[in-house]
Amino acid sequence: MGQRAQTRAASDAVRVMHVVYTLRTGGMEMGVVKLVNGLDRSRVRSSICSTTPAGEIKALVDPSVPVFELARRSGNDVHVVADLYRLFRRERPHVVHTHAWGTLLEGLVAARLARVPIVVHGEHGTLQLRTYQRPLQRWGWSAADRVLSVSSVLAARMAATTGFPTARITTIHNGVHLERFHVSGRDRARASLGLPQGAQIVGTVGRLVPVKDQATLVDAVAELVKSGVAATLVIAGDGPERARLEARAVERGVDLRLLGYRPDVEQVLAALDVFVLSSTSEGLSNTILEAMAAGRPVVATRVGGAEEMIADGVTGVLVPPSDPSALAGALRRVLVAADGGAAMGAAARQRVETEFTLAGMMQRYERMYIEVARSKGVVANTSPVQTLPRSGVA
Repeated sequence: MGQRAQTRAASDAVRVMHVVYTLRTGGMEMGVVKLVNGLDRSRVRSSICSTTPAGEIKALVDPSVPVFELARRSGNDVHVVADLYRLFRRERPHVVHTHAWGTLLEGLVAARLARVPIVVHGEHGTLQLRTYQRPLQRWGWSAADRVLSVSSVLAARMAATTGFPTARITTIHNGVHLERFHVSGRDRARASLGLPQGAQIVGTVGRLVPVKDQATLVDAVAELVKSGVAATLVIAGDGPERARLEARAVERGVDLRLLGYRPDVEQVLAALDVFVLSSTSEGLSNTILEAMAAGRPVVATRVGGAEEMIADGVTGVLVPPSDPSALAGALRRVLVAADGGAAMGAAARQRVETEFTLAGMMQRYERMYIEVARSKGVVANTSPVQTLPRSGVA
């Protein structure tokens, strides 16, 4: 491509700045990183602003994507609005894309003051529903040009809890990198992680925080073992609940292996017999999709968008949240099956291949950004764009 063509392509691209509360390990944050790394840079030029100093996943962002870091104080910090305003005025994005409650109001106000043409806001899971927050969220969403949800269940909950119209919410499902999470050798993965070869291994990946409710998972594995089904529990992730989980496992006689934060999550998933998500709240769990892509049967709580990913009894098993007995029963069902859950794992991989690819997610976000930018007349991109619905799944 010649210099003139490169300049024209750069001018036609939609400039999108993502604003996140923090750039540390988490499902939403990893989703943003995947998005900015995967979008076609000739059509969408991405950047990220973290309102607090970035953490370990900054290293995963493609070097061509600028990352800006602010020094937000804990709690409500009015200075962050001024900092964002100055950043937006200097960088001139066409779109400011805020993520979750932590950046909704500050990002929206700063963007409007800086005359950013478009504000997109996305919700990814747990909503903030204190009495004072509901009307503020409704106001913030109403003032945005697009409001996104990662699952239809979350979109319905957004509307039900705040009165915001469902018709104004567009659902764009998360996607997974199929090549990274290919079905691979269990023995090799276990050897690389120092896990027992002959054991039945139940595992999960996620931050060690109350909303992930790994305590219920520990209790469930304890019940499973008492019923005569031996199992080792593996958890990849770190967080403030680590010491409590270790103590709980010792108290209940559970063989718990805490792996800490692992960038090679594909190896962790390959080592498992069953993947479990025990959360009490989710949006559309990236780790469920990754486990499905790895060909593992999934046992998950019926929260967030779990039902949109898992065909109960076909690709996995759904259970109520905070119910160790139900979780233990589901694990037993998979582990004692004649094929050890292999058919469920194969069906899970097939479902991801047809409905939850990373390429499909990229296309939907790209179309959304270009559609809204063209509707506002802020870019001259004339490439054909498939119009997205304002409600339902994009």
